[in-house]
Amino acid sequence: MDIAFIAPYQDIRTKAQSIIETNSYPAKTYVGDLQSGVSAARRAIEEGARIIISRGGTARLIRESLGIEVIEVGGSIYRVLAYIHEHTSPGMKVAIVGFRQFISLVQPVCDILQRTHRTFMISDSQSLETVTAEVVAWKPDVVVGDAVSVRMAKRHDLNFHLIESSMETLVDAFEQAMLVLKNLQKHISSTEKLSAVLDCTKQGAVLINSQGVIEEINKHGCGLLHSTRSVVIGMSYRDIFKAPELEDAREGRRNVGNIIVNYRNARLAVEHVLINPAENRSSAVILFQKVEHIEEAGNAIRQKLLEKGFYAKYVFEDIVHQSEAMCDVVEIARQYSRTDCNIMIQGETGTGKELFAQSIHNESPLADGPFVPVNCAALSGALLESELFGYAPGAFTGALRTGKAGLFELANGGTLFLDEITEMDIFLQAKLLRALQAKEIMRVGDHRVIPVDVRVISATNRSPREEVRKGKLRSDLFFRLDVLNLAIPPLRERTGDPSYLFKHFVSMSSQKSGPVKELNMQLSSELDKYHWPGNVRELQNLVEKYIALQALPGHKLARHLLPVHEGRHGEDILNRALPLKEFIASHVSRIVAQENGNIARTAVRLEVDRNTVKRWLAKADLHQK
Repeated sequence: MDIAFIAPYQDIRTKAQSIIETNSYPAKTYVGDLQSGVSAARRAIEEGARIIISRGGTARLIRESLGIEVIEVGGSIYRVLAYIHEHTSPGMKVAIVGFRQFISLVQPVCDILQRTHRTFMISDSQSLETVTAEVVAWKPDVVVGDAVSVRMAKRHDLNFHLIESSMETLVDAFEQAMLVLKNLQKHISSTEKLSAVLDCTKQGAVLINSQGVIEEINKHGCGLLHSTRSVVIGMSYRDIFKAPELEDAREGRRNVGNIIVNYRNARLAVEHVLINPAENRSSAVILFQKVEHIEEAGNAIRQKLLEKGFYAKYVFEDIVHQSEAMCDVVEIARQYSRTDCNIMIQGETGTGKELFAQSIHNESPLADGPFVPVNCAALSGALLESELFGYAPGAFTGALRTGKAGLFELANGGTLFLDEITEMDIFLQAKLLRALQAKEIMRVGDHRVIPVDVRVISATNRSPREEVRKGKLRSDLFFRLDVLNLAIPPLRERTGDPSYLFKHFVSMSSQKSGPVKELNMQLSSELDKYHWPGNVRELQNLVEKYIALQALPGHKLARHLLPVHEGRHGEDILNRALPLKEFIASHVSRIVAQENGNIARTAVRLEVDRNTVKRWLAKADLHQK
């Protein structure tokens, strides 16, 4: 055991224990708040712990009492924003109770959302009694706090809300601890050790010396500052981070977080962390990341996305298969999921393109973000534009007076799935290309640029290169979307999968409808020979038909499951000696069925106009009569 997690309350200990068990971290959890947390940390060190993780006032007290650095689990500003925005109103009295760092997290949110609030700062365990009396006397509608203040509120029957740490902040703390541990074990120099930690953090980070000169910056920091390592190193931190709170932190030799700094028309949330507090002018790490549109409660909207259904339901384990062809595709998709590159998925209708898209999202670094699907063929060009990019108040007749956030904004921090991308209007493709290149959008009827960080997974049942050749898909957009590509084989090319999937779906249905007759060998063989123009979707429909007709004798059942008698590629239809007109009519009817009745797509496949297709279909109706 190298890492000790000191949990102020049981729920956060349970989360931490889950992370430890899942990742096999050399860590152990302890429960202790404030002084009991200090005792727990002391006991952990005696038992061999070299790194301590804790939260809030307990982390601060451990640091001050034992003179050691503590990796602190930060509060989630998204949870604060979501709670204050959804569950309080301007007329309610909100008491913010906690240590300085907690108050600095919650108070700006209340200020921005214009909530009536008052802060009650706890400096140490001795001040808790005085703070409690002040809170009770103020008679708040709700007490917002951490573990210490929540226990106080319970004792006095006050309405309270505990601001918990998210799983992401806990995981980040353990990742930092593991990086520190790894560097300790390698006995590398302190500068090299810190550089490794900085480059692995998800935030921008700079190392400054005692004179305030930047000595190191990580890759993410260079991106946020739109600069290079060679330019930034040697600059004073004051040239970038201009904030009185940061100056006070340097002068007072203390750690400070939640400082808001303006940098090149962007707002950065900055944290100052001392490396050795005992030194008179210590070196420090400045961590920073973007703060986007907190005043518009944009992050609160993202918090609601899961409730609205913008999440991926499926994982790779839900892709049922046994064929070698499908095993290869699943393995490639798993490799793709580890990146945040755009992906284009190609496959016939019914092969499971969205199933793969959701599985990739759920196994990617963006899994905690939203998954927002949109069918590009289902909406006209103008309507699809307003859905993708949103619109400003009064942008057009019928628009909401408050405006509307687009799907790009809703997918921020996650994945946007663009199905049937080749059906998108050619003029809208240019705007989509701009959004992908600049990573920013502009709502319809607005002049304000909104930055977005979205991974796009697109899908098509056509050949995208052929669509580029025909001028229906912009080549520059294609290459922007087709960074990684995935071709899902049709069911007819997945040897053994049709009968295997059929049995799987029958088994699933039997759990709801009761026992289902077992599939005989002859029918199983026919399933594997059939062409399956509708792929897995057609097979699922056939399962429903099989269950409905299962009471029939075997030979009748097989006769009525007509698709299995067409042959692997519809040979029985094509090889019969038919008159030319009847042959054309049958062939056109089959293509229309594969395209789900879409005349326009059928015309493209047959390379004729739509009127010709309609004329052939009319002849097919005459033959059937």
